[in-house]
Amino acid sequence: MKIYLHYISFILFYYFGDCVQPYFPSQLLFFANDATLYAIDEVNQRAYISASYSIKQSETAYALKNFPYATPGSPQSKYYVQLLEGFPNIGCIYGTYWKYGGSTFNAFPSHWNNGTSFEIKNFMNFQYEMIYSNDSSVYEDYWYSKELCHPEGPKDVPCEEIFFRKNTDIPVRSTQVIETPWEVRQYTRTYLVISVGKPDDKYFDSIPKDWARTCRDVMLGISYNPQSTKIDLNKNVKFQVWLPSPPHQIDGNDTVQIRWKADECADCFTWTPKQLYFNEKNFHIKQILTITRVKNGPQTSLIPTFIGGGFDNIPVKNYTIIIE
Repeated sequence: MKIYLHYISFILFYYFGDCVQPYFPSQLLFFANDATLYAIDEVNQRAYISASYSIKQSETAYALKNFPYATPGSPQSKYYVQLLEGFPNIGCIYGTYWKYGGSTFNAFPSHWNNGTSFEIKNFMNFQYEMIYSNDSSVYEDYWYSKELCHPEGPKDVPCEEIFFRKNTDIPVRSTQVIETPWEVRQYTRTYLVISVGKPDDKYFDSIPKDWARTCRDVMLGISYNPQSTKIDLNKNVKFQVWLPSPPHQIDGNDTVQIRWKADECADCFTWTPKQLYFNEKNFHIKQILTITRVKNGPQTSLIPTFIGGGFDNIPVKNYTIIIE
């Protein structure tokens, strides 16, 4: 009976073994290219990355489905959040993956997110079918793509390759041919696995407890139509103004007040109304801001100021109105 079962197993492997694609363990702590530490936990839907580029520059990022210390009842408490701390230039920023959200940055594998949705998946996502090599070395298992690519060099190579420790799913290195406008090149990434299994909670305990108030939501901002135009003397233009995502509720108040201040020529323009108000119910409704030129002058920027709604850390110069 044992011989029969062994024979069946051999037949199944013979016919279907090549169809099994190589992946990383679902819970893993490892270094990539020596300098970047990853803690990936597909089971509990959480991930961590820490990269030190020099003693003066580092980044740490977290992605979780149930992000700790989120404001109760907020979108951040219900959906995936990715938070990035970058020293010295980025500061602390985050994005929330839901119908009115997403992110302007991504520290994790690109196949994990799809605009407004996010899911922590396997670290690897091969673009081509991978084949196990019967010529693998004594110490490594080797997989390569059926598709060949043409990097700069004397010969074609598999578009993707990956090497594992012999008879394990512990990755050692991988290669990928990447085409840019300037070159086609084969890149190699090396891996040093620290542990397999659930990553230690200490990597996620470093999430700032006050991030919901002190870090910037990258999806908060203003949308205009138009954002720049020319206005002749004694003429006016109507600007549509709305928000791409709802303001945050701060101390029970979900309203943001927006006012504008002219920069280069303070008395060249008037506008009505003097301020606009948006909240969770009307943020997507286009309100009208009418701007009139009352004096000739130079090109002028109307720079917004915000009160409430979690807009305190918004870079206002990204949302200026430019008038010629």
